[in-house]
Amino acid sequence: MNKNSYCVIMAGGFGKRFWPISTKACPKQFCDILNVGKSFLRQTFERACQVFDVDNILVVTNAAYDELTRQQLPELPTENILKEPFGKNTAPCIAYAAYRIARENMNANMTVVPSDHFICNDAVYADNIREGIRFVEEHGGLLTIGIKPTRPETGYGYIQVKQKDSSELISKVKTFTEKPDKELAQVFLNSGDFLWNAGIFIWKVEDIIKEMKTHLEDLYLIFEQEYKGAKYPDSVENITHIYSACPSISIDFGIMEKSDRVFVLKGGFGWSDVGTWHSFHEISPKDENANVINSPQVTLINTKDCIINVPKGKQVIIDGLSNCIVAENNNILMICQREHEDDIRHYDDILRGQN
Repeated sequence: MNKNSYCVIMAGGFGKRFWPISTKACPKQFCDILNVGKSFLRQTFERACQVFDVDNILVVTNAAYDELTRQQLPELPTENILKEPFGKNTAPCIAYAAYRIARENMNANMTVVPSDHFICNDAVYADNIREGIRFVEEHGGLLTIGIKPTRPETGYGYIQVKQKDSSELISKVKTFTEKPDKELAQVFLNSGDFLWNAGIFIWKVEDIIKEMKTHLEDLYLIFEQEYKGAKYPDSVENITHIYSACPSISIDFGIMEKSDRVFVLKGGFGWSDVGTWHSFHEISPKDENANVINSPQVTLINTKDCIINVPKGKQVIIDGLSNCIVAENNNILMICQREHEDDIRHYDDILRGQN
């Protein structure tokens, strides 16, 4: 494997939209929400091992999830777990990983992937990553991976390609658009010029650091001064000091939307960010009434378009329910209409307030 190629797995989110299955103690990326016998993080790591040497795989996560990460990825060197004291969005996360890799190999390229996405075809995914690495090694620039949209999805960001390049595997990016409304999403779908933003990035370490200097100078200076020159750069004290000074900003807004050196590779592997119960329903096997059930001990009568996610071994019978989510974990049972799923991220706070 290419010793100059590194993979950074971002695993620091809380996954509030999948409560009560995803909790602060064990967020979505550490859960087997898809009922496949492996957590999202484990699946992401195994895909990365197809392309990258395990010593060149880094996981950036909240310090509270250090032990969970070690348990689920025992092969990963413990020093490859980069612990954030608190979340500051994706730009500081990527800056931390880039500067850590630069200490070892300034000539490296880095691929950044989320830890909690669904991939249909691992072999095509690996081929697309390799193709992206070849491109940035030859041409430089910032490469992201886009997915051809299949519906007017309002929960994803969109990438518009240069029209003359629309048939190429890798194209120059024209614009980024965050989560459009239904009408605009339909326009994007009809045009054929837009791709879903999969949140996967490939670039040379030196290139992303240069882009930080140009577009996120405050972030650049913090890491240049407080990380690069520190005697113990990864110490808890130093990283806490750095993160306290970092702006909270996404890599998309901070750099990708501003740089004129951005390209997109049209991914062919099938993808979902599984960001909501709705997207989970979209990709999951369903019974004849469009119900998604995670246990054979669930019995449904006159029930349709529901998601039932309960502990294994729990006997459940549901009669006459339609378009609902039923989820139980840690002695908490949630039942809500699917159309109200945007409220789910607030339910934990509501219960805490009552207690």
